[in-house]
Amino acid sequence: MEKNTFDLSSPTKITQENIYNIYCDNYDSIHYLFVEFQFSWLQQAYRALNDIDKYNILVFLYKENFVELNELFKFKSLNQFYINPRFNLEKINIIQISQKLRLSKETARRKILELEEEGILIKNKKKISVTLKAGLLQKPENTIKSFSKILQYVSYLLHRENKVRKYYEKEFFIKKINERFTQILAIFLDYQIDYMLTRKALANNDIEMWFIVGSLLYNQIMFLKKSEKKSHYQKEWIEEVLNVGDKKGINAMSISDLTGIPRPTVIRKLKILLKQKDIYKDKNNLYYLINGKLFSELNKQRLINIKKLSQIISRINNIVFFS
Repeated sequence: MEKNTFDLSSPTKITQENIYNIYCDNYDSIHYLFVEFQFSWLQQAYRALNDIDKYNILVFLYKENFVELNELFKFKSLNQFYINPRFNLEKINIIQISQKLRLSKETARRKILELEEEGILIKNKKKISVTLKAGLLQKPENTIKSFSKILQYVSYLLHRENKVRKYYEKEFFIKKINERFTQILAIFLDYQIDYMLTRKALANNDIEMWFIVGSLLYNQIMFLKKSEKKSHYQKEWIEEVLNVGDKKGINAMSISDLTGIPRPTVIRKLKILLKQKDIYKDKNNLYYLINGKLFSELNKQRLINIKKLSQIISRINNIVFFS
């Protein structure tokens, strides 16, 4: 068999196809990291404001600012950006926020007013200003560290398969993302907003309900991880999540503890999911996802996301190595 050869003076360009194939061939291990990352993101979002929709508004405004900087070729490192993280957006209005984040105009207006009252935003006619307080809420060191774990593992797998010449540690990716902070975060946050909104739409367009569904899914996936079963990325994996064992459920109090959502709200939304036959409650009052309409749609999005995430990893890697 012919060996791969590399130019040792420079890194190897990493294609989306290479990432996708690595992801599919090592689905279990990569996806566990990804699920942990997404659940941690939701926990951080809810802790920040007790309202994930408001957090999404804030993230969207940061993303728009980073995109503007990219268009002007004014990339900033994390340290440069957070010297003074206040910024103004001249072209953003409530209608745009409503459309981009799939909120009603009334809901978008109310949540922006709440963010103003909390001192996070200042709205003046057609201009929205994001304050220092917002910067303290949204500073993304944990996000960068967590996502860099995924990049590190993909780097390891690519090196193991002789797709690239060198394996890079998590600290390398953290350093490089911090250096090209606004450029990389513009790409990543665009992906992340789409990921959240797509899953929110599956959960009755209710982001808290998605967080509750996500906690059930997270619990079952982590239960599967402990079982150490190995399966392929398509049909077999999802069947294992559904049938991982009799004690895969979690109770309402634990969901509340995991998410921070008040227990009465958790119970009310669980009742809706039960009525829709998307979840099951056993004799011990433990809840878990079953193969209903919601789970079927989640599985379709899971497969679509493999390609989307592969593209994002490829783009970030190539910025890290070639910018």
